[in-house]
Amino acid sequence: MGAIKWLVPIAAALDYGALVGWAGPQVTAGGLLTFDMRPFGYSAADAQAFFTALTPDGRLAYLGPHRITDTIFVVLLTITLILPIWRFGPLWAFAALAYAAFDLAENEAVAGMVNRGAGRADQVWVASLFTQGKFVFLALAIGLALWGLWPRSGRRS
Repeated sequence: MGAIKWLVPIAAALDYGALVGWAGPQVTAGGLLTFDMRPFGYSAADAQAFFTALTPDGRLAYLGPHRITDTIFVVLLTITLILPIWRFGPLWAFAALAYAAFDLAENEAVAGMVNRGAGRADQVWVASLFTQGKFVFLALAIGLALWGLWPRSGRRS
């Protein structure tokens, strides 16, 4: 178990490096942020602007290397967050699991929009809600994980 405490976070960091350094730059849309980097969400107009600027190669990268790398990151980050939270009990891991559920739902919704273009305003609204929910639960999970890592006097985990 001791090795997992270090290997999973290192793997998450390496995957994140691949995501922002390799897969992310392939998704070229005129310098616009990808949907999953917009913590306050996005409108139908924002989505339309993104898809207008998204190149055909960027579209393929979004559905291929970017999506795969991002999905792996979600799984690794969720495990990384759960490891220190688990000391409080399994119910506390809800925040990290909710983060993962919202992030994976966001990825699915965005992939649908990438396949069909910006889509209807209600589809964009749902995808945007998933994005915003992801960030809410991610912030909560990070806070809990940091609390779980906080040293306890006279006690070691």
